[in-house]
Amino acid sequence: MMPPRLSAAPGPTGPTRRLLLGTALAGLAAPARAQNPAWRPERPLRLIVGFAPGGTADLVARLAAAEMGKALGQNMIVENRPGASGNIATQAVMQAPADGHTMALAGLQLVTNPGLIAQLGYDPSRDLQMCGQLTALPVVVMASARSGITTIEEAIARAKGPGVTIGTAGVGTSSHLGAELLFRTVGGRFEGVQYRGGAPAFQALLSGDVEMMFDLVASYQAPAAAEGRVKILGVMQQNRAEGMPDVRSFGEAGLPVEAQMRSWQGICVRAGAPDAAIAALHAATVAAVQSPEFTTRMKALSIEPVASASPAAFDALYRAELGRWTSLIRDAGITVQ
Repeated sequence: MMPPRLSAAPGPTGPTRRLLLGTALAGLAAPARAQNPAWRPERPLRLIVGFAPGGTADLVARLAAAEMGKALGQNMIVENRPGASGNIATQAVMQAPADGHTMALAGLQLVTNPGLIAQLGYDPSRDLQMCGQLTALPVVVMASARSGITTIEEAIARAKGPGVTIGTAGVGTSSHLGAELLFRTVGGRFEGVQYRGGAPAFQALLSGDVEMMFDLVASYQAPAAAEGRVKILGVMQQNRAEGMPDVRSFGEAGLPVEAQMRSWQGICVRAGAPDAAIAALHAATVAAVQSPEFTTRMKALSIEPVASASPAAFDALYRAELGRWTSLIRDAGITVQ
């Protein structure tokens, strides 16, 4: 029995705002080595992660927490509170004192949930303060070997003809929104097939039950590509990903920057935290990104360690992304039941 299918937007109606993720990331040059912060935490710190243990988000959080704790001279405890696309974790931060001791692992969910969840429980433009970025994650586009699609150009041509089937990890996930972004920008139709997570969607891709999949870069993709079971068509960014030197970028394929995306992760707190605490947490994110352990582990996963120049720079990225994805979700009529 086939899983329920997602409705797809049929037309070439690109995003309404020209908020360019690639440009925003390019502007966040790595700053000089972080200075010792004036603020010191009074008790152990909490980093709340909206996803289950064992995944990429959990790994990033635990590696960052270890290094940030060293920089701040205090233990940092990672708490996993999965559910509601990460919104349970965000609400937990909203309920904690605004003193900088309770953080959330910020990510793409913070800019997509406001358009997807009617009763969010907070105002994203008012209630969150970004402290510092940690990573940028490439989004890859793959085709099943059984589809006969071997290039991103062929994928677009098929979408403009009969259309394509795409496996997703659920409504509003990056695997769904990546497809919406590409085909609403360049034109074409897709039929999304919803699975209960990325792993079963990838299995459907391997078996040929769906023709394509958009996904964050992951360790299981390269072996499947080497075996000829999937074809990695490209990464949705201007330049090639450091950990995937043989995979074309969307920029190389001549696709517009409006069709490009990268996910990202960082640290945020409840708005109203002391300026000194925010500055200290930013300095700790810089120390984490510059640490050999964090850098080595991230690059092994084809994830780019990225330090923001300042809390304001990371906040600007967040707000640009919030506007971009809220507009796309609204224009596509995407809702979560």
